[in-house]
Amino acid sequence: MGSRAAAPFHGHQSQPWRVEKNRRIQNAPRPLPAWYYRVASLEYTRGRDPYPEDFDEDLSELEESDDSDEKECECDGDASECECDLEDEDKESERSYDGSDADNYYELKETRKERKRELVEQRERHEEEKKARIEYAKEKEEEVNAAYESFRKARRRAKKKNKTIPLDSIAGRTFKLFSSDYAEFWNPHLLDGTKYVEFYHLDDQGGFDFSRNAGKRVGAEKRPVDGHVYFDAENGCSFGPLPLPTRARRKNVKIKGDGKYDLSFNFFANGYLKLRVPRDLLKDALVSPSTAPQIFEFVGILRDYEKERKEIAEAREKTAKNRPPSPRESYFEMNHFMGSWAQSRW
Repeated sequence: MGSRAAAPFHGHQSQPWRVEKNRRIQNAPRPLPAWYYRVASLEYTRGRDPYPEDFDEDLSELEESDDSDEKECECDGDASECECDLEDEDKESERSYDGSDADNYYELKETRKERKRELVEQRERHEEEKKARIEYAKEKEEEVNAAYESFRKARRRAKKKNKTIPLDSIAGRTFKLFSSDYAEFWNPHLLDGTKYVEFYHLDDQGGFDFSRNAGKRVGAEKRPVDGHVYFDAENGCSFGPLPLPTRARRKNVKIKGDGKYDLSFNFFANGYLKLRVPRDLLKDALVSPSTAPQIFEFVGILRDYEKERKEIAEAREKTAKNRPPSPRESYFEMNHFMGSWAQSRW
């Protein structure tokens, strides 16, 4: 009897486990940069829409990215001057964030981009103005230094003859101050005004005698002078009494300003002087006091009020002449000596 082949088993057989692929989990909306949460919260904390200046806290170095607060500069330049993030934002053509507050985020992002551009333009404008201030101060320094060299030569000649160089009285006089170092470190966000030092006598009642004839009064040459150094509304000091200088000297005259600042004057010629002041006196007007010089040296030039008034009048007249005529002003009225424009100046 031959062997029979085993019949196939048709009963229930275990099937191999079916491995199902995991369903792709939908990513949660990516976290937005810190600047957005800070600025967006102003609507609730202060009850108003954000101002462009509200973005400045995060734009101090103009180096952040809207996608990551920790993104580093990708160029080889100085990160504090990098504008890569501005270029990246300009290239972005589609929205990569689709959260419920996407509209608000992209609206604020656009405002932030505009503010960045404003700050970049502002920085460039400040740099141009800074260069102009430094060049102007250097011109004044060269003028005073040339006068100082002339004084040194005159002093040597006078010394050979056992003579000295007399000085006019500084009482009632004001000297405009200039310094290229100060122009370098000055904070451009402050109001720029005339910097000066003024000298005056105190009258019998303790008041100030600013008159230009103060130094010509009887006995004035023996009276000391007081004074005031002014840099801006927040930075300056008073000093005195100071012995009235009557002779040009190389030696500096030292005195305390407000009883604590070491001031050093050099009176070497009529119409000019030099002044050294400590950094502490100017620190509130400086961009980076810690890196500024310990001592600032200013040159002083006697203020000529008559000359200044003449220059202002000439500038105004030039501006008026270059002003385009209104439709109601004819060529005759604007240019003929009998015209209304010319007669208005009589």
